[in-house]
Amino acid sequence: MRFVFIDDSVRAADDDVPREGLGPLHAYGAVVVPHDCLAAYADRLAVLRTSLDLPPKTEFKWNPGGGPLRKQWDKQRRARRAMLEHASALGITAVVVVCATTHVPSWDEQKIKLEMLRYLYERVSMSLYYEGESGVLIADQPPGDRRDEKRWLAQTLELTENGTQYIAPEPNRILLPVLTTRSDHVDLLQLADLATSAVTALVAGSRHAEPYRDLLLDLLARNGRGYVGGTGLKLVPDNRHSPHSLLNLFHWVLDEDRYTRIATNDEVRLPHAGWAYATGDGLPARRGAEPTSGAATVPEAESA
Repeated sequence: MRFVFIDDSVRAADDDVPREGLGPLHAYGAVVVPHDCLAAYADRLAVLRTSLDLPPKTEFKWNPGGGPLRKQWDKQRRARRAMLEHASALGITAVVVVCATTHVPSWDEQKIKLEMLRYLYERVSMSLYYEGESGVLIADQPPGDRRDEKRWLAQTLELTENGTQYIAPEPNRILLPVLTTRSDHVDLLQLADLATSAVTALVAGSRHAEPYRDLLLDLLARNGRGYVGGTGLKLVPDNRHSPHSLLNLFHWVLDEDRYTRIATNDEVRLPHAGWAYATGDGLPARRGAEPTSGAATVPEAESA
């Protein structure tokens, strides 16, 4: 049995996304947790709070807006690192889907949320399938009023009952409709927030995410050939026949030398000349320096 904890992350402002030409990002992510690790992870976070001299119910988040960790930069860094280390040590894995929203201009906000949820559901389902496990999905309560939550839950119910174009529903795979609760009540939803937000920040090119890069790579799921790209991390858009594809970012963000698809038994060496970011990562080489030439390879957005 696996418990899957889901959260999302948004980087809406251009100054939150240093990678030139990428634009605002919206992500959905999940951590997949063996059932016998639930108590163990909670115990480790209780010890972590004590070691950081924090109240027992302190909520850990990538970007705490308030509470005991507000502006406690050193404690925040130590907590992030410890949470990721504990997760990997306990066999927890993560999957994250990141959408560059201005690169899919035909999608409105609701379409983006629905498609991202579908992509995440597919990756969670495949993870459970390859592990031979069933799962229960638990999400952080979506923002908005009760009507927004009901709408979101209706979308998740459609997935768990009918699957997607690529993933058929299995009665013994995902056992219940998606459940929701508050992240301040559940340590593993806080881990989902951290993993999703940190991976999104890494894709954005944030210097604040770079210290956790290796820990995130340890956590993200891999395919049968050992690659994270397309499995533990999906980028949208990723049409391999389009110059607008973001697949080269697997090279710059994950340091992977190829993009592989196990289902079709094919692979493409990275960086690929026909895709965005073919000649550089789109980031300043030094703080204040001009962006690298990769940003110039990003074409104007096209319809999805």
